[in-house]
Order: sequence, then C-alpha cells, then structure tokens
Amino acid sequence: MNLQKIKDRVLSLPTIMGISEEILIIKELMIIKTDDLIQNKDIFRFILDSLELSHTDSGFMELTKENENIFIDFYHWLNRINDQLNMNININIIDSFSLSVEDVNKLMSPYK
Repeated sequence: MNLQKIKDRVLSLPTIMGISEEILIIKELMIIKTDDLIQNKDIFRFILDSLELSHTDSGFMELTKENENIFIDFYHWLNRINDQLNMNININIIDSFSLSVEDVNKLMSPYK
C-alpha cells in the first residue's frame, strides 16, 4: 500500500466516512514506509485532512471501548511522525484523534 492508493480510496468515499472506513485508512497509514511519507507530504496531508473532517463531524460519536485504542494509537503515531519527520501537522488536527469514549461522554453529557 502507498499514499497514492490510500488517497484514491479516500476520494471514492463520502466526505463523512463511517468509522469502519476511518479505521481502515488509519491502519493503512500507520504501515506506510517513512520514505513515502517524506516524499508525499501533500498527499499525506490531504488524507489526514479528510480523516480529520470525517472524524470531527461524526466519527468521534462512533467511538467504542473496542475501537478507541485505534484512534489513540493513531494520535500517538501522528505526534511521533510529526516530530521525527518534520511533517508540520497542525496540533489541533492531531488532537482531534485523542478523544476516548469517556471524553466523548463528558463532552456530550450536557445534551443528554
């Protein structure tokens, strides 16, 4: 798998993806070779922006105890590659993947 193939998949999906699509893309991104990330930062940012839009719109509402670790691992991975590879990822984008089920419940409690 490479970034261009992941981008092509993202382009074929609705803007607001289901959580299963988000998880699939995250898993694919996290095994991309470092060289691909460095050489194709624009493609990576496009994919990440698409994921962030989907996740902050409604994906975070589909977090469960069974899948929250995928997003927390992705959050840590983004921080690591941002530091190590100088990816210039906005910290707010990275932080959008740091929510746990407990965090979401606290955020939504005023609306219940």
